[in-house]
Amino acid sequence: MIDIFFTFFEKPLNESFYSDYLALLPRDLKESNSRYIRWQDRHCHLFGKLLLIQALKTHNIVADIGTYVKYGAFKRPHLTLPDIDFNISHSGNFVMCAIGKNTRLGIDIEENKNLDLKNFQNVMSSDQWVEINNATYPLKEFYKFWTIKESVIKADGRGFSIPLEKLSVKDNTVQYDDKVWFVQELQIANGYNAALATSRFSDYKIHKVDFYESMFVQEFCLR
Repeated sequence: MIDIFFTFFEKPLNESFYSDYLALLPRDLKESNSRYIRWQDRHCHLFGKLLLIQALKTHNIVADIGTYVKYGAFKRPHLTLPDIDFNISHSGNFVMCAIGKNTRLGIDIEENKNLDLKNFQNVMSSDQWVEINNATYPLKEFYKFWTIKESVIKADGRGFSIPLEKLSVKDNTVQYDDKVWFVQELQIANGYNAALATSRFSDYKIHKVDFYESMFVQEFCLR
């Protein structure tokens, strides 16, 4: 089972809540958070780490995340814990974190912002490009493929060094370099696309987290 935690924000947390949450992070992550200029970016960064803390609780792990999070050759974060993998994504007003055991995984969410699709033809296969242009809503079809592809390259760990146009989706799977990834579209909110990729097929459960709720803040920070 994959557990997917997500949160939504439209305004800054009050200073007391923000300070309480920030205190849960190790020093290096606090310093990273302070470098962001926009409050939205600071919140995305903070909420991603808080969702990871919440996700780890599902595996009975309550500790400083700095103890467990390391970075690989392609800067992909991973846990030093055996057999547990996680991935974080954010876009617009949403932040997500997926966690699972005995599988490699990647998650991606994208706000359906208007863009000139012609500039992205090179990241799609010819068949995908036909599907996008023939769709009732080409922009949403584009983001469907984009989130699937990005969830796969995040799960793989090599990121954009993988040529996106080589990733074809067939029967909810993507194959690349003799690896098969199982992909599932996620329904999170109108105006967004999201996808989950896993190295073995897994069911998933979605959990909404409200970091603005005062009762939650007290319980979370007193873990």
